[in-house]
Amino acid sequence: MSTSDVEATIKRISSHPGVRGLIVQTNEGTVVRTTFDPESTKLYSSDVAQFAAVAKSAVRDLDPINDLSYVRVRSTSQEIICIPEKQYTIIVVCDAPEH
Repeated sequence: MSTSDVEATIKRISSHPGVRGLIVQTNEGTVVRTTFDPESTKLYSSDVAQFAAVAKSAVRDLDPINDLSYVRVRSTSQEIICIPEKQYTIIVVCDAPEH
């Protein structure tokens, strides 16, 4: 994913209603882009990346030829979507949909 692809992805995702912010980080954990303040960026990037790694491992344990596409977690106030790509991981935080 090139820098222009990252920028286009950020712009496209940020335009969706309810998106609070997003983080793009390398698979080593280095934040490439964020729309959050430094404290929130650190919290989301470390905790969500760890959660996604566990989810990825669980998918591999269940089916070794399969891979994690994304992981989505919803609470009463927010929804967090983590999309692991080959070189980057994208973390999107949104308002929780009302039901």
